[in-house]
Amino acid sequence: MKAHGSCLCKAVEFSFEVKDKHFDACHCSVCRGWGGGPSFTVEVAGELELKGEENVSLYESSDWAERGFCKKCGTNLFYRLKDKSHNYCNFNLGTLQGHEEFEFRTQIFTDSKPDNYSFANQTKEMTEQEVLESFGAG
Repeated sequence: MKAHGSCLCKAVEFSFEVKDKHFDACHCSVCRGWGGGPSFTVEVAGELELKGEENVSLYESSDWAERGFCKKCGTNLFYRLKDKSHNYCNFNLGTLQGHEEFEFRTQIFTDSKPDNYSFANQTKEMTEQEVLESFGAG
């Protein structure tokens, strides 16, 4: 299945394959600072088609990852690993057309989640250490 989306001003448009219609939440302090709360993301599972790449600005958010946003409207678009051998990239759920159809599946960095919110959904939960180990960085 293919997901399609864009930034708010449509200067950046994209599409990519997804395995199924699900999204995950990240509670790390960087995601919460970047978007004002936990980030809801959909993982790219196939080739990414990106139009308007000249309007994407990159922010190096850690030694291993970067985040992309639209230079024109500021929309937070994606998070990706710099190490291309992992080929890991995810896009913010709210930038996708039809995102209401996606199922909430996993929460990561749950040991970083503040106590002032919680979700009622039953999801898989992973700590920071479990996430890093899943990428071979633990």
